[in-house]
Formats: sequence, structure tokens, C-alpha cells
Amino acid sequence: MELIYWIAGIFAFFAVLIVISYTVGFQGLLPVIIVDSQTALVIDNRFGKDRVITEGLNKYIPGVEVIVGDPISLKEQPIDPPEQKIVSQDNITLNVDMIASIKIVDPIKAVMDIENYAESVEGLLKSRTLTKLGQKAFKNIQKEQQTIANEIRDDMKDDCARWGIEVILVEFESITPPEAIQEAMQKEIVAEREKKASILKAEGDHKVHSLHADSEKVLIEKRAEATHKVIKDLKELMPDLSDESIMQFLTKTAYIDSMKELSSSNNSKFVLYPTDVQQPMQKVMGAEYMSRTPAD
Repeated sequence: MELIYWIAGIFAFFAVLIVISYTVGFQGLLPVIIVDSQTALVIDNRFGKDRVITEGLNKYIPGVEVIVGDPISLKEQPIDPPEQKIVSQDNITLNVDMIASIKIVDPIKAVMDIENYAESVEGLLKSRTLTKLGQKAFKNIQKEQQTIANEIRDDMKDDCARWGIEVILVEFESITPPEAIQEAMQKEIVAEREKKASILKAEGDHKVHSLHADSEKVLIEKRAEATHKVIKDLKELMPDLSDESIMQFLTKTAYIDSMKELSSSNNSKFVLYPTDVQQPMQKVMGAEYMSRTPAD
């Protein structure tokens, strides 16, 4: 009798389920999973295709569907491996700190096709960085940091795409050489600055000398023009006057002018004029010149 009651109870239970199914539908009996914003859950279906559920209320079939792994963030997220030591092409050991930014574009691949996507991307970032920097000299690494970072990002894209991950960017946080190299670099910077300062000073001095030379050239040209005019005037006034007499006159005149300048100097005490200075001038400016009367 107990067996009959037990079987009858089972039939009654299924009868109630059938009535409810026709009343509210089978989906109304399924449990609900609430998924947060910008988050995804991967559902493994035992008898069908795996699927992804996103934010909001999501139903699933217990026993047939199983949630795989932890919730996946759909936001851009950082991958920041610890600092690593890398030997450059010129045998300098560098402490290199890198960071990458990734985004999950296919949660099923990120969960089902790889054990731990964050650790895998981190390892890939470290290996690609090691390879790239090991092929370059330290000076080139300094100059081409951004270019190298972009190359590492591009090298990672294909592998990460297989895991449903997009690499947004790769950057160097720091590249630190040994202390001895840093001191040498500092000295080189100081020497370069001193060199530039010396070059600028030399260029300035050269310009000053050039200006002085140009001024002196102009002065000489002016004096030459004035001398030429004096000679021309003398020859017009005294056609018979010899060139030697004219040159003596100009020489003595220049000599007297220089003595006047010397006597007016702040450092001069007294000046002695030669007594014979006037003699050549008297020959030029004497009776021969004074006896001539201007033409009417």
C-alpha cells in the first residue's frame, strides 16, 4: 500500500508541474541569475552551445547549464607585471617596468580557451619586451621608447586575439640603467651643456669681432675717400705740386692729429711735439701756395 501511495504522489507532482507549465510556461520555472553592468558570465551547456549572459536578469537550466569561471569584466583593464631585468644588446642590465591595457571582446574564448587570461597576457608582455629590448642598444632604447612599445603591442595582438582579447596599449613605466651608467649619462649631459655654452660664446665673440672689423673697414674707406678728396683739391689748387710734397703734407697732418688725440687722452700727462714738423708743411703751404691768386 505504501508503494502505491508513493507512486501516486509522484504522478500527482508531475501533474501539478504540467498544469503550471501550461499556465505560466516552462521558462517561468527556471532560476534567475543577476549579472552586474559591464560584466559577463560564460555558461557551459551540457547538450548545446556555450553562451554568454550579460547585465540584467538571465535564466538558466540547472544541471544542464553550468557557470564557468568567475565573472568577466568587459571594461578596459590593466596588466601590470612586476619589474624585470633585461640585458640590452650592448650588455647593459636594465630594470624595466611595463604596463598594458586590454579589453575582453570574446568572453567564451577568454574563459574556455585559456587557463588564466590575465597571467597569460602578462607572460606574453614580459617575453615580447625581453625580446625587443635585447635586440637594441641602450641609447636606441632611450630614443625609441614609444616606437618599441607600439611594436610590442602589435606583436601581442595576434596571440591575444586567439584568447578573445584586444590589446589597447603598451607603455614603459620606467627603464632604469645601473647607477654607474646614470652617473656617466649625467656627466655627458653636463659636458654637452658646457660645449653648447662654449659654442654660443665663441659665436658671440666672432660676431663682435666681425662687427668691429666691418666698422674698421668702413672707417678706413671713409678715410680713404677723404684723403682722395684732399689730394684732388690740392692738385686743382696747385697743379705744379709734386706727389711727394702732397704725401708729406698728409703724413704730417695725420701725425699732428694723432698727437692732439693723444694729448686729450685721460692717461696722458704732457706731449712733446717735434720742432721740425712744421718744416715740410711750410714747403707745401709756403710762399709758393700763398702767392697764387684764385682765378677770376
